[in-house]
Amino acid sequence: MRIQERAAAIAGDSLDVRYEGKLVGRIRRRTEAVQDIEFVYDETWMSDPNGFPVSTRMPLARRQHEPDVVYTWFLNLLPEGRTLQIIGAILRIPETDVFALLEEMGEDLPGALEISRPADERPKRKPRYRKLTEAELAETIRRLPERPFLVGEEGIHMSLAGAQDKLAVVQYPDGAIGLALDGMPTTHILKPANKRLHSAVENEAFCLHLAAAVKLPVAECSIGKTEDVEYLLVKRYDRRVRSGRVRRIHQEDFCQATGYIPHLKYEWNPQTKQSGPGLKACLDVLTPTGNAAANKVRFIDYMVFNVLTGNVDAHAKNYSLLLEAGGAVTMAPLYDVMNGEIYEGVTRNLAMKIAGKNRACYIGARHWDRFAEENALSATQVKRRVAALSQAVLDALPGVVAEMNGAKKSATYQQIAGYVASTCRSMLSNLKKDVEDEPREDEKGAPARAPG
Repeated sequence: MRIQERAAAIAGDSLDVRYEGKLVGRIRRRTEAVQDIEFVYDETWMSDPNGFPVSTRMPLARRQHEPDVVYTWFLNLLPEGRTLQIIGAILRIPETDVFALLEEMGEDLPGALEISRPADERPKRKPRYRKLTEAELAETIRRLPERPFLVGEEGIHMSLAGAQDKLAVVQYPDGAIGLALDGMPTTHILKPANKRLHSAVENEAFCLHLAAAVKLPVAECSIGKTEDVEYLLVKRYDRRVRSGRVRRIHQEDFCQATGYIPHLKYEWNPQTKQSGPGLKACLDVLTPTGNAAANKVRFIDYMVFNVLTGNVDAHAKNYSLLLEAGGAVTMAPLYDVMNGEIYEGVTRNLAMKIAGKNRACYIGARHWDRFAEENALSATQVKRRVAALSQAVLDALPGVVAEMNGAKKSATYQQIAGYVASTCRSMLSNLKKDVEDEPREDEKGAPARAPG
């Protein structure tokens, strides 16, 4: 094919974006450049009273959206780092070619969208589930580092964001685990034990149960084991099961909502030496939502809980919005919470600074005052909520330790509880007085973050 003909063919290439069979719009290549893709809403979807925008950055009021927004948003549906490199090598697709990667992996994504070739170009397949035996599940988990998401295998067309090994699965009523094939929705995310971080499964399970104990909306989870392989099974908040049918709920994370690529998910990204979204950028996203006040309260609750639990990896991709029928926008439940203080070599710096401070023990009343002022919030109400949540977490710790040990004994629970209790007491004390500036830790020389 001559160069001009090939360029013309690429420029006319498109992928359908669907929700429950309805055409939402199309992703279209404009030129050969991998980043030159646009998104165009279907006119019927734009007039549907139950329709929702793909993103807060791509409102339904405008039909066509440009590459500077579209490429970044859809890139955030894909995994990151080494995982994406492996997937690109297996599929023989450049890791920057979002269009081609979504063509292969877009039928079960974070949120509600299904991305595939137009119907008249797709091979006819019968969507189905496949239940795994214990041995098959163990072998599947062991293979994930070399074949993320089982990419390239027959019937597998899924993607999850992030850098960790994980797999989207379905859980049967009897507790068995299975794979969703050829576009069927999944119900849970399976996260294997992390070889680089000891007790990672127990750590995340403890923190998520602690969030539930203080009445925060949080992703449900349980610890599982098959053969010698331990894993955390997290119920997807972007899926709902009604009368035996799994329905997708649309979401976008705060990297997508603020317009940052995944590599810039931290407020400061040492590898690229570039800034990403901080707390103000996240709160600004919530200002135009219909229930902005409630969303901001929920976001602040999550942020404070992450600080109290030592979750130094609470970057922009670990907060999300739910975008539902009719345009309602609400904060998604809390997820991906782990205490980083039990690990050697993991930074103690928060992923997002509070009034310029990146260590929980050095945040005092005046910093919460400044945080409130920067975000047009009531300082009194912010400090009152920080105090109430600090006390609630402190009070809940013994019960959660007992609950977790009742299911599976682990010294990790008490170890985390000790760190969290110390942070809660420090926060309560600092709210009553001012604190000195913390010793400055050079951002460029800071220890590595836990992968996630």
